[in-house]
Amino acid sequence: MKENTDFIRHFAPLQQQLLMYIRSLLPNLSDADDLLQEVAATAWNKFESFDNSKGEFKSWLFGIARNKVMHSKRRFLRAQNLLNEVQMQKAEEHFSTRKVNDLDERQNALQSCIEKLSHDQKQLLIARYHEKKKSYELGAILNRSAEQIRIQLFRLRKVLKSCVMENVEQ
Repeated sequence: MKENTDFIRHFAPLQQQLLMYIRSLLPNLSDADDLLQEVAATAWNKFESFDNSKGEFKSWLFGIARNKVMHSKRRFLRAQNLLNEVQMQKAEEHFSTRKVNDLDERQNALQSCIEKLSHDQKQLLIARYHEKKKSYELGAILNRSAEQIRIQLFRLRKVLKSCVMENVEQ
């Protein structure tokens, strides 16, 4: 019975300070309250092993709290990683079983839309995206500014996007 009153005498004045310490380490306040209970139970069960000559009760108690917080964070991260793995697997299944036809359909629509462009428009797209020429290089070749080339490419992409969307919806 003596040990019980000693523990309470040591623990009670530090309880609020301990709670603030735990709250500073955790994002969720309700988790902090739960963890305070765990720390109190662990400290209660291990109180007879506490040795005054090796250190202060406060340091010992806060050490237990720090270890509980770290354990709680590791447990949370393991759960998150497991959840992320499950989510990744579901996404992978979704996209692998998802119609590869969608991609083929879009590719076909894009090809069809490119065929509708003028010869000069096709050449500009080929030079920019296949030959990977920069806007300023294309401008020098075509005697236009790099800005004019960028604007024309923007407009071509917009036309192609609209055309592809129309073809895919049909």
